[in-house]
Amino acid sequence: MELAPVYDFEYTPTFIYFDAQGNELWRTVGEFNPQKIRDTLK
Repeated sequence: MELAPVYDFEYTPTFIYFDAQGNELWRTVGEFNPQKIRDTLK
């Protein structure tokens, strides 16, 4: 709950993927697609 205002989300679970510099690459609320994570890591 403490991070909600920092990263601007209201619902959990919220998955936020960041690059090495701390930039948000994508986010999803609720279930996520594991293939999306695999594709992002390539």
